[in-house]
Amino acid sequence: MEKLFHRPALNEAVRDYVKRYILENKLNGGDPLPPETRLAQDLGIARSSVREAIKALQSLGIVEVRQGDGLYVREYNFDPILEILNYSLRSDPRRLAELMQIRTWLEAAVIGDAVRLISEADLLELDSIMDAWEARIRTGEPHVELDERFHCILYGALNNLTLLKFIEVFWIAFDNLHIPIIQASDPSVELADHRAILEAVKARDALLARQRLVAHFDHLRDRISATMEAPETA
Repeated sequence: MEKLFHRPALNEAVRDYVKRYILENKLNGGDPLPPETRLAQDLGIARSSVREAIKALQSLGIVEVRQGDGLYVREYNFDPILEILNYSLRSDPRRLAELMQIRTWLEAAVIGDAVRLISEADLLELDSIMDAWEARIRTGEPHVELDERFHCILYGALNNLTLLKFIEVFWIAFDNLHIPIIQASDPSVELADHRAILEAVKARDALLARQRLVAHFDHLRDRISATMEAPETA
């Protein structure tokens, strides 16, 4: 195979072989793959060519290389999307408002089902998050991860891993920009927004929950716009 293909074509052929191997053997995230030496022997090519293709599969979030332990199928992830998103936002932070709009549309579309399906145990956990959030505000501790947990638990009842991965992508993208827009100048405002959403969810009022969710995101978009429009200080 090495002589039949130029390097880009060879790289693509090896990647296709590994992806086919995963699918045909019905491998899941965390399952081991043959070592590079075995792949090279099976394909009749140099190990260096396999290693190059494996690096490409790593960047795509398909393969995981564990030092000293071999190759594994990577757990389900959105790493390629996140990498592109991070680059786009850094090159033009104004796109952050568009990302926030997408998140609003997405969560507003599914919160009705979440209200219908969420369990009493999840509602108790959301109450606990609110209490922990309030305590952190009093002590001046950061609470961003509680905000993320709130939304993940709220939509966890939908049993849709792709949805939760999308929400995770939003959070990581915001965090990677290192722009202080997630939290309001008065943290109690953000807490109040979430308490209002939770009360509507507990009342099983999908329309009210959606209205309060959108209002919360409107406040966040206003802060994003203010941050983007503020003149840079020396």
